[in-house]
Parts: sequence; C-alpha cells; structure tokens
Amino acid sequence: MPLSDRAQDLALAIWQEQLDNGIGQPDEMATVEHLDEWVANRNYPASTLEQAAAGDIEALTQVRTEAGLPPFS
Repeated sequence: MPLSDRAQDLALAIWQEQLDNGIGQPDEMATVEHLDEWVANRNYPASTLEQAAAGDIEALTQVRTEAGLPPFS
C-alpha cells in the first residue's frame, strides 16, 4: 500500500527524530528512497501510520512508542 504524502512526511519526521535521539545506525539517514524499508520494519500495518498522519491520537501513540519515542513531544 503506497503511503499518502502526509503519512510519508510523518514517517520521515519520526525516523529523523529516532536518529536525533541516537536510535539507529551511525551513518543512517532518513530518506524517501529508503522509507519503504523503514516502514516494512515496523510492528504495525501501514494503515496505522496513515491513521496517525490523519490525527488519530491512539495510532500516533502506537507509532511513536514503537519507534522508541515518547508518545508526545
């Protein structure tokens, strides 16, 4: 399932926040080119990311928690 632009933007922001917090490989970069791989490594379906991007607080909490980030920042 291709992600909407809104879900891609959210995923990239969360991925970058992970990297900023030391979660990830030292040379890792949050890029659109590798976003499919990042999404495929999640423990939730892409539809959850779409729901989070649409403002669903429960889905956003799930996405952020799974990423090792606090639910709200």
